[in-house]
This record gives sequence, C-alpha cells and structure tokens, in this order.
Amino acid sequence: MPNTTAAPAVQGKLTRDLPERRFRPELHGVRGMAILGVVLFHLFGNGRVSGGIDIFLAISGFLFCAMVLREVAESGGRFRPGRYLARLARRLVLPAALVIAVTAAAGWLLLPATQHEQLFREARSSLLYFENWELISSQLAYEAAGADTSPFQHFWSLSVQGQFYLVWPLLVLLAVWIAKALGASAVRTTVVLMTVLLGLSLAYAIHMQGIDQERTYFMTETRLWEFAFGALLALVGVRIVLPRALRFVAGWLGIALIVSTGFVLDGAQQFPGPLALWPLMGLALVLISAGSGQTEDESAFSASRVLSTRPFAWVGDLAYGLYLWHWPLLIFYLEVRDYPAIGARGAAAVFLVSLGLAWMTHRWVEQPVARFSPGAVKTPLLWGVSTLGAGAAAFSLVLSSTHTPLPEGYSMTDMDPDDYPGAAVTTADGPETPEGVDYHPQPEAVAQDQPMYVGWGCMQDFSNDPGTGDVLVCEDPEAPEDPEATLMLAGGSHAGMWQHAFALLAKENNWELLIADKSGCRFGVVSEPETDTCHEWRAGFPEVVEERQPDVVITPGTLSQPAGSDERIAPDAEERWNEILDAGSELLLLRGTSRPEERVGDCLAEGGSPAECGPDYGVYAETNPLEEMDLPEGIHTVDMLDHICPEGSCPAVIGNVVVYRDASHLTNSYVETLAPILDEKLREEMPHLYR
Repeated sequence: MPNTTAAPAVQGKLTRDLPERRFRPELHGVRGMAILGVVLFHLFGNGRVSGGIDIFLAISGFLFCAMVLREVAESGGRFRPGRYLARLARRLVLPAALVIAVTAAAGWLLLPATQHEQLFREARSSLLYFENWELISSQLAYEAAGADTSPFQHFWSLSVQGQFYLVWPLLVLLAVWIAKALGASAVRTTVVLMTVLLGLSLAYAIHMQGIDQERTYFMTETRLWEFAFGALLALVGVRIVLPRALRFVAGWLGIALIVSTGFVLDGAQQFPGPLALWPLMGLALVLISAGSGQTEDESAFSASRVLSTRPFAWVGDLAYGLYLWHWPLLIFYLEVRDYPAIGARGAAAVFLVSLGLAWMTHRWVEQPVARFSPGAVKTPLLWGVSTLGAGAAAFSLVLSSTHTPLPEGYSMTDMDPDDYPGAAVTTADGPETPEGVDYHPQPEAVAQDQPMYVGWGCMQDFSNDPGTGDVLVCEDPEAPEDPEATLMLAGGSHAGMWQHAFALLAKENNWELLIADKSGCRFGVVSEPETDTCHEWRAGFPEVVEERQPDVVITPGTLSQPAGSDERIAPDAEERWNEILDAGSELLLLRGTSRPEERVGDCLAEGGSPAECGPDYGVYAETNPLEEMDLPEGIHTVDMLDHICPEGSCPAVIGNVVVYRDASHLTNSYVETLAPILDEKLREEMPHLYR
C-alpha cells in the first residue's frame, strides 16, 4: 500500500521553523529612522554617510526573504511571479515613476542644455532600476562631473533593491528545491545559501574597495551581503531570546549604533565593507531586543516600544516618499541659488518641502494603490508594466533628440577660418576676432569634442581594475610606410588631448603618431604603488619605448590644478623622464594647462561670459618651472601658455572657438587652431625632427 503519510511528512519538514507572518511595528519604526537619517545627513551632514541605506537594504532582505520563503515552501516549491510582481508594482513603481517624471521635467527647465542628455539617460535608468550601473559607467568615469551632481543619484539604492527583488525569488526557489531533494527544512537550506552569499559578496566588496571605492559603493554584487544579512536576521536572528534586562540594553545599544554611524565612520570610504556591520549590528540588536513580539511586559521606554510609537510609525509611512523627493529638491535648490553647498536654513526648507511632498505622495498615490486587495494581480501589474514601458519609451525618444554623437575626423574641417580663427588671434600678426559669430562648438556639443583616439578602444581606463596597468598603444591609422620620425603622446588625457595638433603636423611632415594613454596617469610618484595600476603602467612604459623606439615621447611637464594650488612639477617626474631617455627616446615636455573650476559647456550654456567660464590665470607660475630646471640633453620643452591664456587671462573662448571641453581638457577645435603655432615652436626647439 502507498505510504499516505509520506507527503505530509515531507511537507512538514520543508515548512519547519518558517518565519511567522506578523507586522513588526519596531521594524517599521527603525526603517523610518534609517531613511530619516539618510535625508538629514544629505541635508545637514556635509557629505557624510548615515548608514541608513545599509539598514534599508538589510530590511529589504529581512522582509522579502521571509515573505517569499513562506509562500514557496508552503506551496511545495511553486512560485507565482504575477502575484509577486503585482505586489512590487503596488508598493514601489508608481511613486517612483511620479518622482522621476517630475524630476525630469524640472531638470529640463532648470539645468543647462548641456546636461539634458545625461538627465534623461538617468531618468530612464532610474525607471528601469539600473541607475547604479549608469552612475558607474558615466558619472564615475574619468572627466565626469560626479554622481553628486545628478538629481537621480539617490535612485542607485532603489536600483540595487529592484535588482535584488528580481533575483531573490530564484535563490529562494533554489533553496526550497534543494530542501525538497534532501528532505530537509527550507529554512535550513536557505540559511546555508544566505551564509555563502554573504561571505562571497562581503569578500568581493573588500577586494573591490582596494581597486575602486567609488564604484564599489554603487555595485550590486558588493551590496548583496547586506540583503543576505537581513535574510539571516529573519530566519535565525529573531529566534534569539534574550532575558528582559538584556533586551532593554540591547535595544538601546542598537539604536546608539544606528544613530552614531554617520558621526563615527566615514561611510563613503568604508561601506559596504566590514565596517558596514556597525549600523547592521544596530539593526540586529533592535530586532533581537523585540524578541518574539511579546512586548506588552516591556518598559514603555524600551527601544522596541519607543520605535513602535505613533511618531516613528508616521515617519515610517512617509519614508519612501521622503527619500524619493529630498535629493532632487536639494540638487535643484543648489542649481537655482547657484550655491556650492546648502546652508542650515536652506536645508530646513528643503526638508520641510520634502516632508510635505512625501505626505501628499503617501496620501494620494501610495495609499490608493495599497487598497487593492493582496490577491489583485491584473490591475496593479498592468499599471506597473505600462508605467515602466511607456516611461522608458518616452525617455528613449527624448534621448534620441538630445544625443550628441562623438565627432568624426577633424573638428575644424568645415569651419570658415575667417569666422573661427581660434588661436591665430593670439599671434603678433594674427587677425581680430570677428563679431556676431556663434561659438564653435556650441555649448551642447562641447563635451563631445574629444580626440579621435577616444573611440578607438586603445586607451586605458583610469580605474585600478586588473589589466588596466598594461600599456596599450594606439596605432596611427594614417601612418606613412616610411615615416621620417615617430612621435608618441604618452601619459594621461592631458597628453592625449594634443592628438589633433600633432596629427595635423604628422600629416604635413611624414611622421607617425602613436598614443599611449592611461587616463589620469601622469609621470610621477603614486601614493599606493601596490594597488594603483598607474604605477604598474608607468613601470611598464620604458619597455614599450624600447620596443617601439619612438624618436620623441611627448607629455605634459608641469601640473596646474584649479585655483588654490600652484603650478608645479609632479614628484619623481624627473626620474620617470630619465627612464624614457634611457629607453632610447628623446622627450618633449609641454607646459601643462590649468583647469576651469566648472565644466565650461555648462557655464556658457547658463549665460556665463568667456572670462567668467575660464580658469584662473593665477595658478600659473611667473616663470615656466621647466625653464628653471637643468634638464639633461635629449629633453626639450615647449610653452604654449601665451596662446591658451593670452595677456594674463584664460578665457573659455578665443577667436570664436571654445578652448575647454569640460573642467579640465582643451577642445579638439582649439587644439587644431594651435597646430601652426606648435609647428613654429617645434621647428625652433627640435629642428632635427624636420628632416
């Protein structure tokens, strides 16, 4: 006879020790407290990190792991994705879509046209939950303005959360299937799986912190361990029962850890590494202090009772909307007031407006959507899918109209030199600047006026990823069969930005032009050679010189930062120069160019004058530092300062040509107009090149 008790027995083992279904008011309260900490530190914390995001992610792991595991285990391993996705759409999508739409519209009106393409690109990525990867690929890239200037920056954590919600059911299904196969508890196999995931993700976070902390902060892989920590709390931690006296102490110790995080730790530099356990252990202590939920006998002043009070519940109700609204309001406030940072009164005003918008969003968006019965699937799912699809299509359409492609070929080819003389106006017998002519490039296109080799796939990223320390050489696509000389631009992008001038001279003089660029890497010393791939790149460069045997290596010889620093020569630069000489090449040192204090395209687009948008001439030394050095034979220098900063000023536009493409580099267009002047100086300094 068949064993009729086998199936119930197996199901009993599978569902053993599943976390109970119950509302935890103290968890709702600590969630509100964590998000409130994020907002207050953004507004009043002077750039410090509260640790609230780490708690927010762990709470997501706590709630969703328990919920999905119960549903899958109780159904014997079945999962209903429609119901699950409808629940997500009901809770998350519509409020986020509302804020994204309003932020995109406000950004279109308030931000300069130069930022519109990136604005809508991030609006789309925020709506589709991959903003963290968009920030990594664009805003954290070398030459970018930085993620803190984006009104969508805060959506990185919601994107990580959204990605977690899509992946987590698969992990839970795997754990339940393993449990069924082994005849074990689903909780036990899930705990093992979560422990492994926590260990792997935390180890990867530690590894990546040694490579690129900014990128590590936003990565999904380095954040998974915080979700796993919350999941383990739901499955194991809440079963820990402490004596009543210890519960009181543990609860308040947990709150102290949570509140103190932003004051004690530098989360921007230390999270999501092991020190993120500081706020997460605070969360764990708060939840453990609540025990099994029987808090009636607790003191009215216990942490769990205080967090369950009406004020904390109210903050918890508004937490999602408060987080969504506060950041774009902060960015737009700074933009409208033209402030570099927010003051106390401005921060208070932004906070109150954010709170009001959060209440309205909760009252008229979140609550009506939440009234759908838990079993309702079609309507919220249809709303969610329609919102995501229509929004993504709309933003993609706008992006297609705002996108400025990288230019091909030389930037000044089709420009009338009479209208756009550029650097020619800085010469003794040069023309006057024609009046009534628009700048070239236009502010919206300035950032794309980059050297041709940027699109060739042969430049090294500025990051410290493995492999980025290898020296790559960009070949000359127009190299002559028998060149009279071979020139190599080398170092970072401040060497590479001269490509178009030297390429024009190479074409005239039968030269070959090579480029070796690791972005942000100049010839000098590095602070941490063990982890900085720039050190590896520089160490390998002399070998490349020996192999390729260029006649001349060309690189910037001085360093000029924005106002507040002086022009100087990088430490240990002379040693690196001598290594190049010993490898068999001559060296041409160009005097370095200063950097504007903001992106020139943005400044011009907002109505700034060329004088206002250019860098400060005061950072340059009265005498070129290279001229004060006793340089060995084989090292030559060229100073182009008088033609970039004529008559003691550094305007952003000269001869109707925009000089700087961002807050650091010269435009292709202006560099091309410098070619005849550079040719004259080279003939004087290195006549033997002109054979």
